[in-house]
Amino acid sequence: MSEASARVTLPQGVSLERVAKVLADAWDGDPRNWQASPAQIREELTEGNLPTPGDAMALFHALKDARLEYLLVGGIAMLTYVQGRNTKDIDLLMAAADARQIPGICIEEENEFFASGRFRSVRVDLLLTRNPFFEAVALNHATRHRFAELDVPAVTVEGLILLKLYALPSLYRQLDWDRIYFHESDIKQLLARYRPPVEGLLQFLKPHMIESDINELRRFLVEATDRIVEVERKGEQ
Repeated sequence: MSEASARVTLPQGVSLERVAKVLADAWDGDPRNWQASPAQIREELTEGNLPTPGDAMALFHALKDARLEYLLVGGIAMLTYVQGRNTKDIDLLMAAADARQIPGICIEEENEFFASGRFRSVRVDLLLTRNPFFEAVALNHATRHRFAELDVPAVTVEGLILLKLYALPSLYRQLDWDRIYFHESDIKQLLARYRPPVEGLLQFLKPHMIESDINELRRFLVEATDRIVEVERKGEQ
C-alpha cells in the first residue's frame, strides 16, 4: 500500500466489506450508547439494525445490476479521500424515480429534495436530483472509486466540498453546531490535502445560493486556506 493510500480509510481496491465495518463501528462507538442502559442498547442495535458486510455489498451490486445512475456521497465518500470519522449510513445522490427502483429498498421518509430508508440492515440517505444543485453536482463532479468487487460511481473531491458548503448556510441559521463542526472540519481536511481552486467552487455555487451566503462561504474558505498556509509554514521552519 502506498503512503497516500495508507492515509485513506477506504483506499482504491479495498473490499466493500470495509464499508460495512465502518458503518458497524459507528453504531458501536456512538457516544449516546455510553449513557444508555444495556436494554436500550440491545433494542437499538438488534441484528436487523446493525449493518452486515453482506448487506452493504449487496446494495452496491443491486444498484449495478439494476443499471441505476447514482453517486456515492456523504461520509463513505469522504472516507475514500481521507482518514476520518465513522458514519452510520450510506449516502447516495440520485433521481427519486431511480431510488424507488433499487431492488429491496424500503423508503421510510421523503420530501422534495431528500429521502431516507433502509436496504436490509443498511441505512440509506438519499439526495434527490429534483434539487437543481444536486443535479449539477451529479452532472459535473462524478468519478469512480475502485473497490475489490466492483467500481462505484462516486463524487469527486470538489463535488464533496461543494455539497458540504451548500449545506453550511442552512446549518448556520439553525445553529446546528454539531453538524456545522463536522462539515467545516471535513471541508478543511479536503482543502488541506487536495487544494482545489476555491474561487472555482464559489463560482459553481453562485447560481444556487443568495449573495450573502456566498460571501459568508468565501470568508470561511479564505480563513481556512490562510490557516492551512500558516500551519504549513510553521511546519517547514
